[in-house]
Amino acid sequence: MALWRRRSHEVLTSDVVASRNPGPQPTPAWAQALKQLTALSRAPTPAPSWWTPATAFFGSVETRTDPASYHWDGMKRLGRKDPPLFFFQFTLAGWGHFELYGQPPRQVPAGTGFFAMVPSRHRYYLPEGSPGWTFGWFGIYHPYLLARVGKQVGATGPLVETPPEGALTASALRLVRGAIKKDFRDRYEVELALFDFVLSYERWAHQASDRSGERQRVLDEVRARIVAGLPQATRVDALAADYGMSRSHFSHFFRVCTGLTPARFAAEVRIHQATRMLLDTRAPLKQIADACGFANANHLCKVFRRFQHLSPASYRKSVR
Repeated sequence: MALWRRRSHEVLTSDVVASRNPGPQPTPAWAQALKQLTALSRAPTPAPSWWTPATAFFGSVETRTDPASYHWDGMKRLGRKDPPLFFFQFTLAGWGHFELYGQPPRQVPAGTGFFAMVPSRHRYYLPEGSPGWTFGWFGIYHPYLLARVGKQVGATGPLVETPPEGALTASALRLVRGAIKKDFRDRYEVELALFDFVLSYERWAHQASDRSGERQRVLDEVRARIVAGLPQATRVDALAADYGMSRSHFSHFFRVCTGLTPARFAAEVRIHQATRMLLDTRAPLKQIADACGFANANHLCKVFRRFQHLSPASYRKSVR
């Protein structure tokens, strides 16, 4: 752990740190953020004793100007004993390239960033013709967050938009600042910042995938149909008929559009109704189960635990 802390500090004192290596001029929208990070990077803070790969992260703000010296391959980064991790890198000035194996390179200018899952078949580098590349970056080992990010990257791709005013950008800037100054009270505050970043990413991906509003429209329509059908449980066949589709065709359409299966969403809607009754009434579980389309109280308890990770009785007690 002491070696990891020392190496994470060496990252912050290398010659490529933006404060030591002049690079391309940022646009006015990015100038202030880059100025703040550059000022911080002149006096980085060593990691405290509790700062470990499992509880924290590492990162910096860098400027790269030599194409021959900046090329990372996602299949060659780890040593034999190193665990998987992901990097997030977002451009502050200039641009570089990100490339999945077998696909054309994608330019990464200011206002964009990417996730690099390691190991995975990708590379990123400073190409000939770039004026230079100044970027913030950090790496995270946290296994649970690694799995969540990997799932989202698999669904929506590695590149993301990072406008200066965006929530994802603000969360990323906070982590770069934290990597430099270690301005967290303890490991719990670090983990909170890491979770905030991942949730900001998932929220961005959700919004980016539904810019036409179709996902929300379909969810609202199906939710209304399920609620209107209570106390009977609405079958997927009936939902498919409403859309003039076969069961299999509708299931495929719904999953592509929403990322959910119809059966799971239907159960989620009925559990939401049951949760409201637990909060708003003193009705016994059997009555709630009957009203929300469950076979009996035991069935309600089983499905409720799957979604809420508590029994209905425990949930009711915890919020009252």
